[in-house]
Amino acid sequence: MWRKEYQWPYLRKDTGFLKIFLDDFMLDAIKYTEDTRRQTIMAMDDIYALKCQGCTIIHYVESV
Repeated sequence: MWRKEYQWPYLRKDTGFLKIFLDDFMLDAIKYTEDTRRQTIMAMDDIYALKCQGCTIIHYVESV
């Protein structure tokens, strides 16, 4: 089990990375929503925003 003094610097570094990732993700999702002139973020906006961040969570086929 870790002591608190060893655990805190790692948690601080990880939460900083997570905050930056989520901020960028939300900005991308909002950008895709505004481009389609909607006021609600849809699931595909999230998928496109994650793909833009380099984190494709599912593979999907776009209609041609």
